[in-house]
Formats: sequence, structure tokens, C-alpha cells
Amino acid sequence: MRRIWMLGAVVCFVALSAQAATVRGGCYSSADIEADQAVRFQTQLMVVSDICRDPSYNNFSQRIRGALAAYQRQLVDHYKRAGKGPAERVFDSFMTRLANEVSLASGHQTVPEVCQGAAPLIATANGLATSADFRKYIASQTVSLRGGYLTCKE
Repeated sequence: MRRIWMLGAVVCFVALSAQAATVRGGCYSSADIEADQAVRFQTQLMVVSDICRDPSYNNFSQRIRGALAAYQRQLVDHYKRAGKGPAERVFDSFMTRLANEVSLASGHQTVPEVCQGAAPLIATANGLATSADFRKYIASQTVSLRGGYLTCKE
């Protein structure tokens, strides 16, 4: 069953790869970069929590609901400004692509190996008690990652 699921993920990844290339268009403000990193964290946690049958993602998404919604709106706004098609659809495709990438990356490992490697991520998520904690954590992570983005003049 896992192999069928992985094959489906590969098919989705290939289908989205052409569109995904256009998603990164446009420049990113500091808020856009932070939102992008927050959504990446959320998506990675979602996938590994599912693979590991760990409740961390559900607990995290309930505690941090406000910040997650704000970050998602920020990325949708970024996609609107970039003019790369219907922003909500572009955002949904982006999240799907991220989830597929995480799934594919873990596909060559056993479940215990994936879960052992995900332990720090899960521990971080479990340690973030509020939306403010999550925002502070993401902001600190984003500082070193700005070089990977085409940044807007602010």
C-alpha cells in the first residue's frame, strides 16, 4: 500500500513540477520569506507526523492556528503580486509540491529511520506553545535563508 501511495506522490510531483517552476517567480519581501519558511515547516511536520503516526501535527496546528493562517495569507498575497495565476490555486499547488518532495525524500528510508530523523522537527514543534513562539522561531530561521530568495527592495 505504501508503494502505491508513493507512486501517486511521484505522479503528482511530476505533474506539478512544470507549474512549480513558475511559482518561485517574483521577488520576496521579508514577510514573504518568513511565510514561505513557515509553510515549509508546517508541511514537513504534516508529512512526517503522518508517516510516523505521531499526533504532533494536529496538536501543533491547533495551537498555532492563527500564525499558520496569517502565513498562508501572506504567501497567497505574494502569489497575487507575482501574477502567476490564481493565487489560491498556486498556493495549493505549492503546498502539494512541498508535501510530495518530503514524501519522496523519505521514500527510500524505513519508517523507523524517517521517524528518527524527524525527531528534532517534532520536538521543535512540540516545544512551540503559542503563535508568538512559532513566529519567533521562524523569524530566527529565516535570517540565514534569505540568500536563497530573490528579495524585493524594501
